[in-house]
Amino acid sequence: MYSFEYKKRVRYGETDPMGYLYYGYYANYYEIGRVEMLRALGLTYKSLEADYRIMMPVVAMQVRYLRPARYDDLITICTTLRKLPTDYITFHVELFNEQAQLINSATVRLCFVDMDSGKRIGPPEVLLQRLRPFFEDIH
Repeated sequence: MYSFEYKKRVRYGETDPMGYLYYGYYANYYEIGRVEMLRALGLTYKSLEADYRIMMPVVAMQVRYLRPARYDDLITICTTLRKLPTDYITFHVELFNEQAQLINSATVRLCFVDMDSGKRIGPPEVLLQRLRPFFEDIH
């Protein structure tokens, strides 16, 4: 299993008239978690696209809203991969407020697409190499 945390403050422009993070912006927070997780592994979306010609489109997302995030809250985005990617990569995301209360959770499933052919492919070896050490059995 591999987990990564990143902090993001709710901006005024992301809120609705009640001062709550607008529900449509939660997907942006999940993307921040994914992008920064990959960056922590030494990869970037830009590199996957430019150097390896691989895109990772979202194919499914399930969201659970538990508590509101409010303007100026510092949100901890916890992103976890529970298993190595195969045909898909599934990110489990939990958002916590400053009181360490779970405010939102989601699973976001992506596939891998060869940019030149437009066809779905398996996970790139460069990604698997970075992730394998976190999934090795310790027995």
